[in-house]
Amino acid sequence: MDYQGNNFNDFFQTNGHFVLKRVDNNYKLRSFTEKEIEHITDRYSTSLGNGSFGDVYKGRLDDQRPVAVKRYKNGTKKEEFAKEVIVHSQINHKNVVRLLGCCTEENALMIVMEFICNGNLYNILHCGNADGPIPFPLDKRLDIAIESAEALSCMHSMYSPVLHGDIKPANILLDEKYLPKLSDFGIARLLSTDEAQRTKTVIGCIGYVDPLFCQSGILTTKSDVYSFGVVLLEMITRKKATDGATSLTQCFAEALGGKKVRQLFDVEIANDKKKVKLIEDIAKLAATCLKLEDKMRPTMVEVADRLRRIRKALPQRKGESSTGINNGLIRTGKAIVAKVSHVTWWHETIHIAGAYVRVTVCGRAA
Repeated sequence: MDYQGNNFNDFFQTNGHFVLKRVDNNYKLRSFTEKEIEHITDRYSTSLGNGSFGDVYKGRLDDQRPVAVKRYKNGTKKEEFAKEVIVHSQINHKNVVRLLGCCTEENALMIVMEFICNGNLYNILHCGNADGPIPFPLDKRLDIAIESAEALSCMHSMYSPVLHGDIKPANILLDEKYLPKLSDFGIARLLSTDEAQRTKTVIGCIGYVDPLFCQSGILTTKSDVYSFGVVLLEMITRKKATDGATSLTQCFAEALGGKKVRQLFDVEIANDKKKVKLIEDIAKLAATCLKLEDKMRPTMVEVADRLRRIRKALPQRKGESSTGINNGLIRTGKAIVAKVSHVTWWHETIHIAGAYVRVTVCGRAA
């Protein structure tokens, strides 16, 4: 990693040497001063959210690029901050929020990231508008699931594999084209050569944490697979991972045992026999991700591959838009834009052998 400035370099050598010695990639990060970030954020005037770590603000660089600034609470351990920055900076993938730089001044620890404008998957799934739930067709759910799985697959396959450790819908952001971007690497880990890491502290979010990790204290890439299985359940049921004392994984297990799993499916997408069969395939995939025996769980490479096969089998009737409705389509040359409520889904079309073929931008062919 190429850090700019002696003080910047010294900070990471002092507080992150144990991680630095295990990284392979070399990405440049910009060093920001506290005054520069005050200017960028207009003195922290626009809040994007907050959490146990601190607050997130919207800002704008001198070239007018919008950014998100994560400002850590005073008292944050420098070693934990350095680890997050170093681990995040190793990942160069279109479906991971890009880290641009950070501030390492005393009592002013902050990171600067690209700004992702359309909220997160949790909001789409569970926060409706005045008209009810936000329309969310099955093909779009699959597209988001596939690209998220591919990002995790890439992270797990790196020279120094990266375990995210906190996969959940709230950490899957959606950009202007509603492509997913994994975020929040606060508890991410670089895995050892044996692809496992022991920790004394249980980390992650209730409802998504691998129960095997809770028992053993050992983190592996299969811990992310378990969490992703919960996300798949949320995407096909539109139910929260935990809702009061109710656990989605427990409800799912009981439904599988009683062969009543179809009753859990979101009625918006379970509207014909063909789709129900494909949703059942997603449910079966989720079930394998949720197996208690981690060796029985698939890898994220296998998860992404199975999701792509399901996506390919998804029927699309002639004359029907990718959103399942016929109004609100705008044709603009090589692009088709479908507007649903305030949500915009975007696809690229390419001309091959006399026909227009639909592909997902920056992704794999649908």
